[in-house]
Amino acid sequence: MRASEVMVGDPHVAVAGAMASEVAIMFRDRNISVVPVVDDHRTRRFLGTLSDRELVTRCLAEGKHPWHTRADSIMRPNSAIVAPDEELDGYVLRLDQEPNEAHQRATITVVDAARKVIGFISHPEQVPGIRIVRS
Repeated sequence: MRASEVMVGDPHVAVAGAMASEVAIMFRDRNISVVPVVDDHRTRRFLGTLSDRELVTRCLAEGKHPWHTRADSIMRPNSAIVAPDEELDGYVLRLDQEPNEAHQRATITVVDAARKVIGFISHPEQVPGIRIVRS
């Protein structure tokens, strides 16, 4: 099964300069919990991912103000990416976790050759053939 067959196309994204409070409102209004972070809405070049968990642990829990904290300062930059034609049977998704991040959310962002976000796999654990390894 290829990534393009299981991805959500044209997913919601957060722009790098969006404030954490804006991303939280987007999560609430769209009933989502994780988004790719991009450089801007035009190019949609992938930079990382941001989940509701990062909003809590990397912003609120550290005493940062959500109205003054940019999405790119709390995102996870080492998130998994694949090409749309990548075969997922046998794909190993490695989650490099820090000791205090045992609840990291597994996701895969689908990007084109220019790293433009074109799709998102929000629950790779439900895709047959993908193995998630937490290290």
